[in-house]
Amino acid sequence: MNYFKTYNHFYIKSYAIAKRMVINEMKKEKLKKRPFTTVHNKICKFLYDYYSIKYTEDLKTRQHQSFKLFCDRHLYYDGDNDVVITLVLEDEVLNAFNKEDKSSYVKFVSDLAIESSLKEAQRHFKNYKDYYELIYDLDMYDNFYFEDFESITFTSSNEYKSMIDIKHPYLKQEREASLNSSTTNVEKGSTLLVEVSEKHNIYLNLINNFEDDEKYLLINIINSLPPDSLKRTDFLKLIRIVGTFQDLSIFYKNPKSVTPYAKVSKGIDYYSGKRKLDIIDRTLVKMEPFQIDAINHQLSKMKSQVNK
Repeated sequence: MNYFKTYNHFYIKSYAIAKRMVINEMKKEKLKKRPFTTVHNKICKFLYDYYSIKYTEDLKTRQHQSFKLFCDRHLYYDGDNDVVITLVLEDEVLNAFNKEDKSSYVKFVSDLAIESSLKEAQRHFKNYKDYYELIYDLDMYDNFYFEDFESITFTSSNEYKSMIDIKHPYLKQEREASLNSSTTNVEKGSTLLVEVSEKHNIYLNLINNFEDDEKYLLINIINSLPPDSLKRTDFLKLIRIVGTFQDLSIFYKNPKSVTPYAKVSKGIDYYSGKRKLDIIDRTLVKMEPFQIDAINHQLSKMKSQVNK
C-alpha cells in the first residue's frame, strides 16, 4: 500500500482547512475591530492547543516509539522530505507500529499527517505575523498564501513592499521625493526621518525572522572564528541578531541537559541528513541582507562540506 499517498492527502487537506479557518477568523475579528496582535495570538494558541492536545500527546501516548521514529526520520534517510517520509513509513515506523499497536496503521498515518500539517501551519503563521498584519489591516487576501516565500524573507517580497506602500503612502512619496534634486531642505529633512524609520522597521523585521536554531548556529560560528577575524561593527550587529531566545532553561538546569548548549556546542553537527542543509540554507538567506562576510563565508563553506 502507498502510505505516503495517504499521508500527503491528509497533510494537504488539513493545511487547506487551517488556511480557510485562519482567513475566516481574521475577517470575523476584523469586523469586531479587534487589534491584530490579539487575533494573531488567539489563532496561534488555538492551532497549537488543537494539534498538541488532540494529536501530539495522543500519538506520544498510544504509539510512542512509532511516533518518535517518524519525528527522527532524517536520522535514518537522506534526501527529499517526501522520499524520506515514504521510506520511513514503509519500514521503521511500520515495524514499530505492528509491535505496539493492533489498530489501523492507515489511521495512524493520517494522524501523523494532520499533526505535522497543523504544526507547520502554526509555525508559519507565527513567524509571518507582520506580513499577515498588513493583509488584516488592508483586507488584501489575494496575498494570503499561507506558505513561506522561497529563498527570501517575507519583508523582501513584492507583496510585502506593495502593502507597506499602501498602508503608509507617505513612505513611497518620500522615497520618490528624495530622488528629486529640487526638493527643499525641509522636505529633505522630512525624507531623511522617514527613510530612517523605514530602515529601522525593515531591519527589525529581518532580525525578528530568525528562529532559535539559526541563532544557535550563528553563536557556534562566532565562537569558532579565529581572533580578530570579525570586525567590531559586525560583531555588534551579530549580538543584536542572536539577541534573545525562548528557552530559559539555561538559567536553572544542568548544562548537560539543556538542548541550546548542545546546539551551540556542536553547531551544524547537532543535525543530520537533510536537516543540516535546511538550517544552513535558512540561515544563509536570512543573513544575506546584513552582508557580514566572515559569517556568510563560513555558512557557504559548511554548505559545500555538507553537499559533498
